[in-house]
Amino acid sequence: MVRSFWKRRIRNSGLLMVALALVWLWVRTRERNLQPVAHETGYIMIAAVFFLALYNIRKKVPFLPLGTSSTWLQWHLYVGLGSIGVFALHTGWHWPTGIFETSLFALYASTMLSGLFGLYWTRTIPGQLARVGDEVTFERIPALRRRMQWQANETVIESVAASGTTTLADFYSAQMYGFFRLPRGVKYFLRPTTSRRKSLLADMQHLQRYLSEPERKACEKLFALVRRKDELDFHGARQGLLKYWLFVHIGLTYALVLAASLHGLMATAFGGGL
Repeated sequence: MVRSFWKRRIRNSGLLMVALALVWLWVRTRERNLQPVAHETGYIMIAAVFFLALYNIRKKVPFLPLGTSSTWLQWHLYVGLGSIGVFALHTGWHWPTGIFETSLFALYASTMLSGLFGLYWTRTIPGQLARVGDEVTFERIPALRRRMQWQANETVIESVAASGTTTLADFYSAQMYGFFRLPRGVKYFLRPTTSRRKSLLADMQHLQRYLSEPERKACEKLFALVRRKDELDFHGARQGLLKYWLFVHIGLTYALVLAASLHGLMATAFGGGL
């Protein structure tokens, strides 16, 4: 399977390079003959953008015999990469001028960058999730978090009732309640780490020498809950990144379709190049 994967990647990359080389030769030939190429390369760009937008529509109608989703994904990836070269030929490697052209360039660059980031994330995040905790669906995570918070609260309350002391409860209120109750924040969402988990576990390990026997038993339960909560937060952050990235990428793609269409209509109406 690995050999087949690399064979397919080499084949598709080769076809992409050949296609771009042919387009480049065609453009250079027309330029040497003093023939305009802005319209033609612009039409190719618009066609590529429309084709890229079709992938999301294809995923919404999987029952139609239009080819497999994996095949569409491969075309989506390589047409998207190829459009970068066509875009460079279309603009002549010049920085855009004017508000509309600059906005169109920024929109295209944002769409391509979000696609490249998404390509990386969709290739790496599934493996990360498989190595951390049990598999859990994104929709179940909020309910599981609330359940863990309730379990942690009950564990501490029971320890107070059994021991008559509040050493563990005081520590939980000051250091751990927010960990179970509050979201981890944007920084953790973008780059989740185990630093908070390690800090809590180290503090709990140090605290154990001052605890009564019932509190030590409760502390062991909290150890397990902290680990599980941290794993759940990791799944939430990574799965959420994939979901929110897709939402942003699709939104940018449709905005690019509209902006590119408007650009083409304006260029055609005023007799200029696309």
